[in-house]
Amino acid sequence: MNKKWLYKEIGMIDDDLIESVAYIEKTQKNNLKKWIGLVACICIFISLSSTVYAVEYLKNQSTELYIRYLSPENMELTPGIEYDADKFFDALKSHKEEYVYIAINRLVECFNDEVLREKAIKKITPFIKSEQEKIAQAAMFAVDILSQSYQSENIYKLSDGSLIFMLFNNYSDYGSHNVLWRIKDNVLEQYIAFPEPFMYITDIIPSPDHSLLAVKMASNKSEFIVIIDIINGKISPELVGTARGVYGAQKGVNVPMRIDNENYCSINSVEWITNDRLSFNSMLTYNNAETVENVTVDYEFSNKSISIQINN
Repeated sequence: MNKKWLYKEIGMIDDDLIESVAYIEKTQKNNLKKWIGLVACICIFISLSSTVYAVEYLKNQSTELYIRYLSPENMELTPGIEYDADKFFDALKSHKEEYVYIAINRLVECFNDEVLREKAIKKITPFIKSEQEKIAQAAMFAVDILSQSYQSENIYKLSDGSLIFMLFNNYSDYGSHNVLWRIKDNVLEQYIAFPEPFMYITDIIPSPDHSLLAVKMASNKSEFIVIIDIINGKISPELVGTARGVYGAQKGVNVPMRIDNENYCSINSVEWITNDRLSFNSMLTYNNAETVENVTVDYEFSNKSISIQINN
């Protein structure tokens, strides 16, 4: 139903008026079209301006490489059973920064092959000047290891002369890769790869005599700590879970073990009291984290004794 048809139907308006109304409608439509055209042009201009601004804004933003978690599959880049250095040399040419970053770290594993080690140093060195901070830092660390300079603060020297370090240092917001590497008698080996939920290494604290290492770790939900005697091949139980169980038993609180081994506890103020005794503060959680106990935990490695004191 339109206005002209309605006017004719009621029979109260003459034809001249109807034609006049038709003319007014036509004029209004033409004016409306002009306005619509003008508004459309303005909208297009604003849209284009916004797009250009957005592009410029994004260009000026930090493009820092972000990796949350490196799975074994991520680190291989392509499927493979044995270590393939050529694959990682090729990945250095990739336009994908993540591939380059992984390749730089994995090429440290060329250490035991003198020819490959020299090639890796040559290929990695230019990346020290990368504008991508993580890539530059990874390159500096890799060259430090491969050139046998060992100047990085992320290399831990033990009392037997061996060296401990991690690759993929601080690659995630949560920490570093959960594998410890060891160089002893000029031979590189993977010393220990921690299982889940120990997904990230967040800190390593050597004992005063550098015979033991306290290794602090984390998942996305919990924090953990163990003591490792790398020289003699010994390791403590996970101390936060142990403290949580012992303290719960002392207080008569049921402490069920989660199937994923998460504890929802935190750690701070880790320090060695002696060469054998470690102390740290922890927030121990119970009853689905409804109850939280702030405690200080002391652990003596040699006799495997633990003491827990509540903090007021």
